[in-house]
Amino acid sequence: MTESKAAARLYSNSAVVWFDLLLLSFSLAVTTLANYRTSIEASHLKAFLGLRVSLRNLLLFVICLAAWRLVLWTAGLYRAASFRLLSSRILLAGLFCTPVAIFALIERSTGGNIVRPSALFFLLATGSMYASRGLLAISAGYVHSYTRAPRTALVIGSGPLARKLLQDLPHHPQWDYRVIGFVDSKPQPDSEKRINAPYLGKVAALRDVLMRLPVEEVFIALPLKSHYEEIQRVIDLCEAAGVQSQYLTNIFTTSITKKLRRDQDRVVMQMVHHDSRRFLKRAFDFVASLLGIIVLSPLFLLIAIAIKLTSKGPVIFKQTRYGLNKNPFSMYKFRSMVVDAESQQSQLEHLNETSGPVFKIKRDPRITRLGALLRKTSIDELPQLFNVLLGDMSLVGPRPLPTRDVSRFSDLSLMRRFSVKPGVTGLWQVSGRSNLDFDGWIALDLRYIDTWTLMLDLRILAMTIPAVLKGRGAS
Repeated sequence: MTESKAAARLYSNSAVVWFDLLLLSFSLAVTTLANYRTSIEASHLKAFLGLRVSLRNLLLFVICLAAWRLVLWTAGLYRAASFRLLSSRILLAGLFCTPVAIFALIERSTGGNIVRPSALFFLLATGSMYASRGLLAISAGYVHSYTRAPRTALVIGSGPLARKLLQDLPHHPQWDYRVIGFVDSKPQPDSEKRINAPYLGKVAALRDVLMRLPVEEVFIALPLKSHYEEIQRVIDLCEAAGVQSQYLTNIFTTSITKKLRRDQDRVVMQMVHHDSRRFLKRAFDFVASLLGIIVLSPLFLLIAIAIKLTSKGPVIFKQTRYGLNKNPFSMYKFRSMVVDAESQQSQLEHLNETSGPVFKIKRDPRITRLGALLRKTSIDELPQLFNVLLGDMSLVGPRPLPTRDVSRFSDLSLMRRFSVKPGVTGLWQVSGRSNLDFDGWIALDLRYIDTWTLMLDLRILAMTIPAVLKGRGAS
């Protein structure tokens, strides 16, 4: 059994379920005590503890436990296979457990305001579940395997530095890399055996490797004195492709280099193009997408009914797109075309009106009448809020392109689009939307990547609303 599977099994243990119910009960008790009087004094606590437990209250508590148990299971709290899923599901469980607790509290409320007890219960419930998972992970030794999936890495070189690097990686379990291969201009006959990874070609072939494979990081393990120019070329290629690179020193000039760490006993690494602000962006995406889904859920239902009444086929159209680090994911949209639209595309290639590798027809015959309206208002994109919630996309970023379009990329700089998560909206959507040609929107995508701030995201979101209402450039 792998560590990740063992961790998942540990978190689904029935004892954990009962412990969660105990934490929720404790949160309810504290919230009730705080809500019983505005200031908790000894006399109030004594009066609270002196309350008789009626059959009605006992029955209400049992109903709460049953409802909480159902919510926790439905939220997938015990089926999370990664920390990302666990975090989102704890918040989701807390969000839906709170109304149950408020229902139990409502008859003892000291006033009509339920905001304060709701907030208190939510913070206590989610905070205690987060803390319990952290302590459980530490005690079981599963912290690293449960935190994230391994990052795919490429090694440059196969000599002593490369072997030293691969020997040191196990000493840094927090990095969790999976080496997918190595490139070297002068590999030794036994290099593949020593590196324990496939040989992918010479350093001169690095550009093609970065275009072809989903490389998340590049480890540069070449001797400095004899490979200075080659190393600088590797860093330039990685920067052009938007791929993070690490080396033994920080003497190389690059506008996006940041120091990772120093370790006297291990190989000293240097991180290139590492952005720790992604956590802030992810937190904003999660909260905003969750609120958006809740607020827009009635609209989702109406659109689903309209699609079913006007055309045959599923409500949701699902298509494979490339996301962060060129990892594929399923992107969701309200279906706006006929069911067999993708199979018809090859017959319409000669009608393509867009320059570059992308495909777009202004008056696409595959679009349904309702689909034309959904596209005009961009409502067909709303299901991507679920992609944002799951972490495959961001609210703002370069638009995710179909695999067909990406397979036709020939410029390495286009790979930089995959150095950030794709977005529901972006700079080119608010700067003319789909009226821009391919080169124009790529330039705006790269400009966004180079100048990103959270304030820029907020401005783009604010500009998206009038652009959507006016239908400017939508097709």
